[in-house]
Amino acid sequence: IPAVLEPVVDLSRSDSANLDAVFELMTMSRHRAPCALMAMVPTAYKNNPDLDANPEISDFYKFHGGLLEAWDGPALLVYSDGKSIGASLDRNGLRPARYSIDKDGTVYMMSETGVVPELEESDIVEKGRLGPGQMINVDLTTGEFKDNIRIKSEIASRHPYGEWIEKQRKDIPRTEFPEDRM
Repeated sequence: IPAVLEPVVDLSRSDSANLDAVFELMTMSRHRAPCALMAMVPTAYKNNPDLDANPEISDFYKFHGGLLEAWDGPALLVYSDGKSIGASLDRNGLRPARYSIDKDGTVYMMSETGVVPELEESDIVEKGRLGPGQMINVDLTTGEFKDNIRIKSEIASRHPYGEWIEKQRKDIPRTEFPEDRM
């Protein structure tokens, strides 16, 4: 590990601590929080019918897959960069993650429904849960709630990842090796 990265990635720390340190480095390096998490903890995007109408999201994951090794650490990640706050499940999606939005626009995130006793059912305008690899986000400036496809499409549309891959990727043909080896 290069000395300049030693304070960021430390093999004596837990996987979660290292993920947090890399996330902080990325957000301090001008990546928006959801972008950093999308790159670090990608969803299983290949053959994912939810993404058929949004190829820019798959292009984002293909592009970043060549830059970062996917992190298969914590199951539920809650994040903020001061501009937005959100949550994301890893691609296994084994942790329950439910959300509710009430009439005044407040978003509640919990592992189980009924955890917030003051939240009246009659005040809830939307309920949902995160599935494997899904994310939700709230813009703290506008108060706007963004579901999985909306936030990921917004992030993935910021750059022409598909075009970059098409122009720059070099596919190497498979080489056949003789059966008898030295």
